[in-house]
Amino acid sequence: MKKVYLFLGIALVYSFLAIAMNNKISKEKLEGKWNVRIADAPEGYQDYLLEITEDEGEYKANILFVGSNRRIPNRTLTYKDGKLSGIFVIDGEHIEVTIWEEKGVVQGSAKSNWLGTAKITFTRPKD
Repeated sequence: MKKVYLFLGIALVYSFLAIAMNNKISKEKLEGKWNVRIADAPEGYQDYLLEITEDEGEYKANILFVGSNRRIPNRTLTYKDGKLSGIFVIDGEHIEVTIWEEKGVVQGSAKSNWLGTAKITFTRPKD
C-alpha cells in the first residue's frame, strides 16, 4: 500500500511541475515584439507594432500604430489563467484586449462597443 501512495505522490508532484512549467513557457511565448493585425478594425486602426515586456511579474505593453507616430506606452497587462488582458483607450473608445498562447500559436481578441469582438493575429517581425 505504501508503494501506491508513493506512486500517487510522485505523480501528483510531477503534474504540478508540468503545469507550472507549461505556464512559464506560455508566458515566455507571449513576451517580445509582435506585428499585430485586427482585420475587422476601421482603416488606420488595423496594424500595430506591439512589445510585451515582463519585469518581476508585471506585464507592460507598448503599442505603435503602423503608418503614424501614434503610440500607447506602458499599458499594464494582467496575467491570469494563461491569458494576458488589459484595457486600451484609443480615441476615447475602451478596447478590452485578451492575448493567449494555444498549441504554440499566439492568439488574441479585441472587444469594444464600436468594434464588437474581433480576432487579433500575431506574427513575429523579421528583424
